[in-house]
Amino acid sequence: MAAVAAGAASGAAVGPATANSDSSPWGAVALAALAVFGMGVAGYLTVVHYAPALLVCSAQGLVNCEAVLTSAQSVVPGTVIPITVPGLAFFLISLGLAIAQLGRPNNYRLRQAHAVWGGLGLLTALYLVFVELVELHNICLWCSSVHIALLVTFLITLWRLYPQPSAARPLHSH
Repeated sequence: MAAVAAGAASGAAVGPATANSDSSPWGAVALAALAVFGMGVAGYLTVVHYAPALLVCSAQGLVNCEAVLTSAQSVVPGTVIPITVPGLAFFLISLGLAIAQLGRPNNYRLRQAHAVWGGLGLLTALYLVFVELVELHNICLWCSSVHIALLVTFLITLWRLYPQPSAARPLHSH
């Protein structure tokens, strides 16, 4: 009981799911790498927004980055801010959460927060894919790489919440 109280007082979540969930550093390192990748692509696309001549992608057919990146949906609604700027912010926060998890690997609440954050990112990506396919009838490969990074981020954060197979109770034979 004293150990539970000490864990709660330190800010660490306690309970059956927390004791066996993945607190290994590789998950946080993978999340940090995905965040750096996402910031790189979002940064590149932000530069391209202001200097379209730098775009390296197909500009014809279904895969048409130029059509997607110059559409009305390529900016935050009601502004002239490229949609990539909130993307940069998303990945910066995701990187901060990953780094915090490296420093506090047993903090289950950090992993929960990252999973929620990853879920919000995935919902945004699903909306943007809908816009590309249904409204614009074009796909941006750069954008798709970010959408995949968001999906993988969400999956890793979910995986890190649940008990690992080695921590599961053994089956009892009768």
